Amino acid sequence: MRAQTLRPRLPRGSPVLCMSRVELPPPRQKALFGDPQRVDGPGGSSERIPNRWEPRPSRQVPAAAGALEPLRDVHLGLAPPCGDRASLAILSGHYIYYHYGCDGLDDRGWGCGYRTLQTLCSWPEGQATRVPGLLAVQAALEDMGDKPRGFRGSRDWIGCVEVSLCLEHFGGPRARLCHVPRGAGLSGQLEMLHSHFTGGGGPVMVGGDADAQAKALLGVCLGPGSAAHVLVLDPHCWGAPKNPSELQNAGWVSWREVGTAFDPSSFYNLCLTSRRASD
Repeated sequence: MRAQTLRPRLPRGSPVLCMSRVELPPPRQKALFGDPQRVDGPGGSSERIPNRWEPRPSRQVPAAAGALEPLRDVHLGLAPPCGDRASLAILSGHYIYYHYGCDGLDDRGWGCGYRTLQTLCSWPEGQATRVPGLLAVQAALEDMGDKPRGFRGSRDWIGCVEVSLCLEHFGGPRARLCHVPRGAGLSGQLEMLHSHFTGGGGPVMVGGDADAQAKALLGVCLGPGSAAHVLVLDPHCWGAPKNPSELQNAGWVSWREVGTAFDPSSFYNLCLTSRRASD
């Protein structure tokens, strides 16, 4: 039976709410986070849902065949989108790029949140030591009471709230949730994101409702003037990229203008990562 998701509604004009490190809920109890709204995809559907904000690569990477050799730090080598007068902030540390089918599992149409979680878990060392598989993520969400029995083995989506729970559960980086109301876009969050990256912060997961395709932000470029770009890492790549250049040429990691990269009709949740004291 399809899991029912609680979606608290925020009145128009509500302020952006950010929360620091999340606490795991008691076993067998639904995790309620108040303002960050949750989005589930169509259970059991493997159809790819088109999105006009998704990159349309000019060159496809080769088809995937089994588990792939992981690629690290695939943004390196991209030219900044702004000139010398811009203020550039990019994540520190290292990460592994996880995407559709990279472990041999065909998760097209439902796995983007899981893949983004895996990328977040690989930071800051750029190692797979604390990166869970998709079934392990589903089992953990069941065991902690966030999802009902039967979620394990499903094709149900996960969003930033579930990702924050799993980062804590699997010992990944610290998580902080931030909710951006519908219609606000990310323009009002650029200074916060710039401070996050200049302060040593890690990748930031982004997900919404109208724009429900999860992605990660790796950096921000502000200026000159009112120009603003974000560095987006898109997990929807299906294929076997051999090197970062293939991904960059196809648009799976790219600088995007903020005004066109996000859907103004969607609310957004952000999951910001930072190092733990032991890292």
